[in-house]
Amino acid sequence: MKSALKTRSVILTTKKKTNNFLKVITTSILTSPAKLFVSLFTIFSITSSCEDPSSIGLILDPENNQIGVFYQEIPLSASVVLWDSISTLNTGFLLYGNEESDFFGKTEATGYSRLFFNRDVRRPEPNAVLDSVRFNIYIRHVLGDNLDSPKTINIHLLQEQIKDLNYYNFNSLSYDPQPVISTKVDFKAKQDTIVSISVNNQFVEGLFAEMKGGVGFNDIFSFREFFPGVVFKGAENEDVSFNTQVGNNTGFVFFYKNEGDTISRAYPISTGINNNFARHFSQIVNDPTGTPTEVVQNKMQAYNLGHFAGVKSGLGMLVKLDMSPLDAFLDTLENVTFNQVRLEMGPLVSNKVTNLPPQSQIMYFTNETNRILFRTDNNPMAVQQDGTPQVDPDRGEPIYLPQNIALLFHLKESNTLAQLITSHVNAIYRKKVQRRDFLLYPGAPPRPGFFGNDDFRESLREYVVDQNTIKLKIFYSKVRSL
Repeated sequence: MKSALKTRSVILTTKKKTNNFLKVITTSILTSPAKLFVSLFTIFSITSSCEDPSSIGLILDPENNQIGVFYQEIPLSASVVLWDSISTLNTGFLLYGNEESDFFGKTEATGYSRLFFNRDVRRPEPNAVLDSVRFNIYIRHVLGDNLDSPKTINIHLLQEQIKDLNYYNFNSLSYDPQPVISTKVDFKAKQDTIVSISVNNQFVEGLFAEMKGGVGFNDIFSFREFFPGVVFKGAENEDVSFNTQVGNNTGFVFFYKNEGDTISRAYPISTGINNNFARHFSQIVNDPTGTPTEVVQNKMQAYNLGHFAGVKSGLGMLVKLDMSPLDAFLDTLENVTFNQVRLEMGPLVSNKVTNLPPQSQIMYFTNETNRILFRTDNNPMAVQQDGTPQVDPDRGEPIYLPQNIALLFHLKESNTLAQLITSHVNAIYRKKVQRRDFLLYPGAPPRPGFFGNDDFRESLREYVVDQNTIKLKIFYSKVRSL
């Protein structure tokens, strides 16, 4: 791909055609520039020239050519940044499983969680008889390139307590290497489901005996001493990872009968009660040996890996976009208005229905520190949605409105990442906002009608992008007074 900037000039010959063109521009949000050019060809003559494009055509009809509309592509480069100290404590989700890729290497995730018993639920009586035990797992999603064969989920017993401390993606605890529960599940037809496993072994029998009359269920502290918690793992030889939601639907359910009962009663021991989640965290171990990311050794340092760049949630690898080529372009312009500026990345290298990338990413501002930049009131700075204010008039800083943050979306049909940043570039051009680099953070803040999500901490989603496909696609117009 040629690195030189491509300039195309669109010559408007009548005011009527100018109005029609601007209507096309303003109504083609997030549409393909290729499709946009097809429609423009039916109206305009497109040509390339080393001269000032706004001067072309004025000799023919100077009275009607007051506005020139132009198209520019600006290639951008990307680096990767390995984030430092990612807290995975109490995200609401457990990550576990094993993945392997040519770009990121081998990644293993392990989920750790305490368990709760509900003191408002009556315990089995001393003479109660155990009918059956189920262990339920609320699967939020499964990521894997091949889900045609059943995948393994193992549940181990913690051998030490989860303390009231912060836990990060590099923390771990000791657990019994032999799983107390192991099952294979077919996720070929459905990846978001509740897996229910029948358990019948010595461990659950001992747990039921303690439940009936032992001191382990006297209070929550005795219970943690007796039963520190569980550990979720996948199988080493299976390239798949799981995201499990913590709460009522993940944990044990004991079905039993007291003397005189005709139907079974249920007693849950789960990873949460209602909206009260048990303390939990996820550990991520990565071995990038033999991959492009092998050279990424220092945290919070930007690495240009050559042809490709990529994001790996959970592990904490982010893409940093160098937006400095925009400066050189803006310096060549006078008295222009940006009609549409589209940031586009892709098509992405991988395109698997069962292993999709993050569905959205926040475009946070960053600089040579490779960290998210904050305003003086400690709110983060990020690109705001098109058509909304970009500057806080009271503070003179980039505005902070979580509900208006612009998101770089994954478009499934084209397998690209794209978003309009027209208002942002207009604000830079008018020196209302300083031009800064972007740090692409997987997730989305809460907004009216939508729940927020933090894929960066809550999943192992990833993608790899060819640097030659990262670009700004810009339509702008220039007004000339004659």
